[in-house]
Amino acid sequence: MSRKVSIQTMADQLGLSKYAVSRALSGKTGVSESTRARVLELARALGYRQNTPGSASYSPGPNPVNAAEPPFVLICMNQLNRGEPHYWQRVLSGIISGCNEQGWHHVIVSPSLDMPGKDITPEKAIAPHLDWTRCAGIIVMGAFPHTVLQTLAQTGRPMILVDHQEPLLNCDTISHDNLEAGITAARYLMSKQCRRIGLITDDGRAASFAQRKIGIELALNHFHTEASEAVSFKTWNVAYENGRWVDKLAAVIERLPVEERPDAWIGANDDIALQWMHRLQQMGISVPGHCLVIGIDNVYTAATSSPSLTTVHLCKEELGQRAVEALQRRIERPGTPKETVMLSTTLIPRESA
Repeated sequence: MSRKVSIQTMADQLGLSKYAVSRALSGKTGVSESTRARVLELARALGYRQNTPGSASYSPGPNPVNAAEPPFVLICMNQLNRGEPHYWQRVLSGIISGCNEQGWHHVIVSPSLDMPGKDITPEKAIAPHLDWTRCAGIIVMGAFPHTVLQTLAQTGRPMILVDHQEPLLNCDTISHDNLEAGITAARYLMSKQCRRIGLITDDGRAASFAQRKIGIELALNHFHTEASEAVSFKTWNVAYENGRWVDKLAAVIERLPVEERPDAWIGANDDIALQWMHRLQQMGISVPGHCLVIGIDNVYTAATSSPSLTTVHLCKEELGQRAVEALQRRIERPGTPKETVMLSTTLIPRESA
């Protein structure tokens, strides 16, 4: 076939993105071997000619990615999470590891809340210093306002949300099964004969906190339908980022009669659970002698605390790696329905419960 066929034409025939076809034809990383084989097979069928020694036989059409430099993944991470070493830094480590395996560079930005003006493109509003022709896709870590996510989506790059869901955007989501984590924590405490359970959370901080709370409530409701004895449940909503929440909650608990105090505590994450367990001991309340404490995350310090913290393990590095895998899949198969992938959780029993 003597006529030249554009990358877009081949992408349409294969159901792939132009980026995936270009990477496959040029022999570069970033696409699976099965996808590369499909692209090369079509290239041969179309009668492409080799342009450079050792390259695939093709005549490339317009390519959105600058072949002179490797592509990069734009990682969006808000300033608050950048300073959090126990969870988000480990997720970030997984993302970077996944990018390295694909041969992708990475760029980390913290998009502002400002909406682009009429004369400013979404790309310039997000990161004006970047060469956006090299951007293979976007990975968003955690919660961002809808306006920011909408601006990111308007760039036209494939976008993956990590540990956050936005139903109004047509993009894939990778998260932990936070509902399962809450159910696991509550069921475990009830199996230990705990009947007054307290949850310490911050309702406005993250969707994952809210999902864990729902999981706890589901487990308690299910227990009530199976058993004749009741389990009381109370939530203490604190300003997590404000370190004074520990003192304020301690003052409330000290005023409660002993028989009304929780015999088990769940922290919405390990950091909350560890801070509260330390304060309980300062108040003369023994853990696990007087009450049990359980967290969710399995951060490093959970295993080294005294007592060591029972927790629900979340696969943090794996979460980041799966986000990169989802991005690669979306690049190769842009027209497929969006997906929500949830990684399962595991209980880690330790001394505190």
